Amino acid sequence: MIERQKQQLGVERRQDDAEEGKRRASSNKKILIIGDVHGCLTELKLLIEKATRDSGLSAIILVGDLVNKGPLSAEVIQYVRSQQQHQGESNHHNIFAVRGNHDDAALAAALGDEERAKKPRYNWTKQLSDEDVEWMADLPYTITIPSSYLQSDDNRDTNDANKMAEKDVIVVHAGLLPNVALSDQRPKLMTTIRNVSHSLDTSDDSDGNERRMENIAIAKAWNGPEFVIFGHDARRGLQQEEYALGLDTGCVYGKQLTGIILPERHLVSVDALEEYSPITVKK
Repeated sequence: MIERQKQQLGVERRQDDAEEGKRRASSNKKILIIGDVHGCLTELKLLIEKATRDSGLSAIILVGDLVNKGPLSAEVIQYVRSQQQHQGESNHHNIFAVRGNHDDAALAAALGDEERAKKPRYNWTKQLSDEDVEWMADLPYTITIPSSYLQSDDNRDTNDANKMAEKDVIVVHAGLLPNVALSDQRPKLMTTIRNVSHSLDTSDDSDGNERRMENIAIAKAWNGPEFVIFGHDARRGLQQEEYALGLDTGCVYGKQLTGIILPERHLVSVDALEEYSPITVKK
């Protein structure tokens, strides 16, 4: 009887070990994508800690605008670089980033753009090493996560995970023009776009049909087939559409830093510790 119980216990342990192995393999495919950091290093670390509390991640991707406006821009660059250099070690993460318009502007100042360099907002670039500047210069405009990478046996039972895993995911700072191939997208546009012009046909009794233009948010305009995750638009905040997700929730403005864990599309956020920069309204 005792021997049979031992054998049964051994089977249960092997089953538990197998299930744990599956869970670890599944968690190793999880990717955290984080919205605009803008020099908010403390909140970045808090968000990563919160997202990794229950499971590991294979990678973290930042949607650009790592710098400017916030208190620790140079330190954000140095933190991300150090994480890359020591990935695989305890308490280090595999972090990637795409470039945003503020990253481009800071890079120009660091490389000697006199007009930008003389502005106080870019004084922090003097703290950058040559290696930091080279790293910024090498940032891509987009990162694509193939759908095949996000698919696993464990997430087949989750509808949201299934939907995400069926599509390639493109991470870009501001957005992409609908119906334009990725290879034909303009770099400047990928870091600055917020709206696209959409033509409407309206009926007029005297003239018949007339054409009217309307600006709509890029998240609403993007019609796939890839799922696009972006930042850049703090005024609109979190944007959730069928084929697009906007993650800029205004941390530097005293709101939140938000990320999403793929493939299950689990949103995670932390509150800003303070308002580092007021929102300015252009007139």
